[in-house]
Amino acid sequence: MWIYPASADRQLIALMAWREHTKDPDVLRVLLWVDGFPIPLAAIKTALAGALQTMLDLLDREITKQAKQHGLDPDQSTDREHALGLIASTLAAKRGPKALPRHARVSAGQRTRAVELIMRRFALGEPVTVTTEEAATVERVLGVSPNGRRDRVDGAGPWLTGPAEDLFDVAGIVAVPRALTAVLDATDAELETARQMAAVLWRYLPLLARMLAALFEEENYAGMSGLGRLDQQPEFVVILVPTIVAMLRAGWEQNIQLIATGLADLPTLAEQSQRILGLPTSTVDANLAGKPADVQTRARRLILAALDGAFDYRPHESSKPRSTTA
Repeated sequence: MWIYPASADRQLIALMAWREHTKDPDVLRVLLWVDGFPIPLAAIKTALAGALQTMLDLLDREITKQAKQHGLDPDQSTDREHALGLIASTLAAKRGPKALPRHARVSAGQRTRAVELIMRRFALGEPVTVTTEEAATVERVLGVSPNGRRDRVDGAGPWLTGPAEDLFDVAGIVAVPRALTAVLDATDAELETARQMAAVLWRYLPLLARMLAALFEEENYAGMSGLGRLDQQPEFVVILVPTIVAMLRAGWEQNIQLIATGLADLPTLAEQSQRILGLPTSTVDANLAGKPADVQTRARRLILAALDGAFDYRPHESSKPRSTTA
């Protein structure tokens, strides 16, 4: 006789739902684990490390391919940099839903240079020297600037402050090679903390971005449009979790926890917006009557966005964390 744990049916349903988005077994393991299902931590470490190493290997093969196609030697540093620049040029020119955002005007050359710096620092973890102008261009190419440095919410200051060059200091902690090392060295407690934080950030930061876009009728309000689609990309969790682990090991737990706490009420707001959709128009109008004009305007914007499904999100499969033992 085979006896399955009580959560096995829910885990199977969650697995089949995720398989509509990805068939990668490592990604599926991490997704179920982030959902709170009891996946052994040894398997999660292997899955995360394997995913990051695959990214590095893929980029290395592409650099080698580009070098050979242009008569370059991939083992020579200058030729390798030139090949990476060729890849950056292709990515910079790319358009479509998976391309880098185009919220700010930059020249083709500036965009290519920014993509190259991002790849060298964040993907490969290489030390780079950037000027203030180059760092500012990287912010603009990522779409976080200038909006992230000027847009406010209810009087609070912009979230993006400090020199643009600070972004490259952060990369020294969260670059893919560093994140890979962090995952391999992570304790069970660090992985569990990262799981809890990843579940909140991955689901609710995109929800926040979409709410801000609706409230202010600006897709890239506060430079957050790039976050608005992350919960629609399951593969992102294999990057997010190691990044959080690297931040925890760098002593940033309080910073991440502060963000997670600030996002805690968003699911309630999203559920309230869904309940409003079931009310008669006359009831909604009566409830808004007498409210300040700006409150009425924002409320109606949120209702319209909810009608379009902007606030749909995938809640936890489980109501509380489960043991990570099989």
